[in-house]
Amino acid sequence: MPRLLPAFLAALALVGCASSESAKNYRGWTDPVVVRGDDIEAVVVPSIGRIMDIRRPGEKDGVLWQNPDLLGQPAQPTGKSWTNFGGDKTWPAPESVWMKNAAGKWMPPVVFDQLPLRASVTAEGVLLESAVDARSGVRFTRLIRPAGFRTLAVTTTYTKVQGEPVQIGVWVITQLSEPRAIATTAKQGKPPLNPMFGPLKGIEIEKGLLYWKRFPDVCSKIGTDGHALAWVGDKHTLLISATPGEATGTFPDDGCSTEIYISPDPWAYVELETLGHLATLRVGDSTSCTNTYRLEDVHPGEAPKAAAARLLQSAK
Repeated sequence: MPRLLPAFLAALALVGCASSESAKNYRGWTDPVVVRGDDIEAVVVPSIGRIMDIRRPGEKDGVLWQNPDLLGQPAQPTGKSWTNFGGDKTWPAPESVWMKNAAGKWMPPVVFDQLPLRASVTAEGVLLESAVDARSGVRFTRLIRPAGFRTLAVTTTYTKVQGEPVQIGVWVITQLSEPRAIATTAKQGKPPLNPMFGPLKGIEIEKGLLYWKRFPDVCSKIGTDGHALAWVGDKHTLLISATPGEATGTFPDDGCSTEIYISPDPWAYVELETLGHLATLRVGDSTSCTNTYRLEDVHPGEAPKAAAARLLQSAK
């Protein structure tokens, strides 16, 4: 996929919802596009296939985690191990279909994780488009657009282009900086969550909500059947709400529609993940999921758990 050309970036600037970032350079990447909404913006880097930050206009640093060792580096489609840039991206679910590469190492599919995306302007925002994944025969798109005050929406669509039918679901992974609290809705009944791997250190369940945070010595992941995830930092909060394209269906990972991963040191980040329904796609079929990202300021004097609860209550 070709990178955006300077002339095309200049054209984007005329649209009003997108423009080049810092004279066509964002932390060493030369193809950034900024999708601007009402008091919110997303920095997109098509050459590495990711949204690299979500922030308030005028801010240098937003809420997404970025690997400081990989700033400005290109995608690594022939890499022997995963190149973790950070940011927000999509992988196909279920993970069990692709967990390891030919060398036996954990590795997301290259088309979904380590190839540039084609960027274009639509009437709504910026559209990213992938190549076709050889294993699944699927191409994905991500439409990033303003969606209200301090809110952006990202619609991720998988379209079957070639090959035999495949069962697949949209999975969106958002890596965020060190939180003061993270939360989602606990599963009704027992158990209140699906343990996926690692210790369940520090999880709190109160009034139907699940609270967690990152620990320097813990690598762990859980899942629930919620539809929204809350992140509370020192300065900002972020609410991620997911709406599958299909009204009904089965979620991957034993019915998980939201998942949380906490990373140990030295990578101080957490992942808030949403999953769409599994769909059996034949050539010409599509499945999608829309995430909304609402960025707010921390309320003075508000405790982190109280802020997370407030965000999740507003998502109902």
